Amino acid sequence: MSNHFHIVPYDDPNEVGNWSDEEVGCRWLAAFSGRLKRDQSEEWAHRLMSAICSDPERVLELRKRLSSLSWSMKALNEPIARKANQEDHCKGKFWEGRFKCQAMLESHAVLSCKA
Repeated sequence: MSNHFHIVPYDDPNEVGNWSDEEVGCRWLAAFSGRLKRDQSEEWAHRLMSAICSDPERVLELRKRLSSLSWSMKALNEPIARKANQEDHCKGKFWEGRFKCQAMLESHAVLSCKA
């Protein structure tokens, strides 16, 4: 059907623990670029990376978020909802009750979803 899609994410929280602070900062800024979308200067990117890496508590928080499926879905859903709401001149959640999350614990479940 052309009116929906399936996403099969793989989440390994242990992998995030092995990343350096710089890699955590890079991946966070790639997923949540914010002002970098408007100001793509090297200087601004360097300042953001320095701010992230110099704050151990912030790095720890970002590690948790980068290993969270909920934050990944937020990163996917929010821009789509903003664009759709802008086009439809409305407010609110785009997915409403249509979004469903289901853990696929066996390989045949993953294959079935991908089919």
